[in-house]
Amino acid sequence: MEGTDSWPGFPNTRQAILDQIIGKGIHNVVFLSGDIHCSNLAEMYFSGTPAAEKIKAFSITSSAFYWPFPFADGEPSDYVHDSTAKGQEDPFPVSDLVTMDYKARNFTQEDNYCRVNIDKDKAEIKVQVFNSDGRIIEQKKADGKTRKLVGTLKLTPW
Repeated sequence: MEGTDSWPGFPNTRQAILDQIIGKGIHNVVFLSGDIHCSNLAEMYFSGTPAAEKIKAFSITSSAFYWPFPFADGEPSDYVHDSTAKGQEDPFPVSDLVTMDYKARNFTQEDNYCRVNIDKDKAEIKVQVFNSDGRIIEQKKADGKTRKLVGTLKLTPW
C-alpha cells in the first residue's frame, strides 16, 4: 500500500523483521502500536515449514487517544479480520516457503487506551480497552447483548 504510514507501506521492513522471527525461531513476539485511529488485537501465524508452523506472533494496537475526525477513517467491519477467509485473503509471503496470515478482533474506533497484563503462569496476555473516562469499553453485539472489550492472547508454550 504505497503512501501509507502503516506496516503494509513498508514491505521490506516487515519482511526483514518476519525473516528474523522465523529464521531464529523467536516465539511470542508482541508488536505494540497505536495511532491508527482503531484498536484491535491480532494473532499472526506462519505456514510453509514445520519450524514456521510452531511460531506465533501477536499485535496489540491502541487507537489515538484523541481523534475528532472518525468520518475520515474506514469502518472496522470493512477491515480484514481473518486473512485466510474467503473475500478477505491477505497473506504475506515471508520467503519462498513461508507465509504469514493473521486473525484480528476487538476492533473499536472509540478514543481509548489499552492496559496490558501478563500472566506468566498461564502464558497469557490480557488486554483491556478503556475509554477516555477510564471505563472498559463495551460493545453491542448482533444479538443486542453487550460485551466488554477485553481480549486474551494465548502465548505459544516453549
